[in-house]
Amino acid sequence: MDSEGFSGVAQDHSLQPRNYGLLSNFNGHARITGPCGDTMEFWLDVRNGKLKRVSFITDGCGSSRACGSVTTCLVEGRIVEEAASLRQQDILAAIGEFPRESEHCALLSANTLEAACEDYLKRQKGYHIGIFFRELYAGLLCHFHRRRT
Repeated sequence: MDSEGFSGVAQDHSLQPRNYGLLSNFNGHARITGPCGDTMEFWLDVRNGKLKRVSFITDGCGSSRACGSVTTCLVEGRIVEEAASLRQQDILAAIGEFPRESEHCALLSANTLEAACEDYLKRQKGYHIGIFFRELYAGLLCHFHRRRT
């Protein structure tokens, strides 16, 4: 990444990205390929509704690395719904000076994070629905068992 037009924050996060790599224990994940061809993935480790750990990878350029890295720093510790509402402009504001032609990297990062949060929420909804049906089934079995005896 050429340093011209990039803030010190952008340069730092590009060269030394935070939270880069896969999480072995995660309960939210998304992978999106943007129109530019860069792919970004986010993994979430959510505990008690808050993002305990967030990680990412990208096959993109330094701008993609910087945006992914800053995104993870902005949302760690937040509740899932709040993290999902992070937008491109929030990331760009945190980064500071950033070339206009690289701003789409912040959009890719925001969209991928939002998709990972949605994945987590769907998994939780499925988990709760599974418990509901399991309890309903157990209750019906007990009801019919009592009727036969």
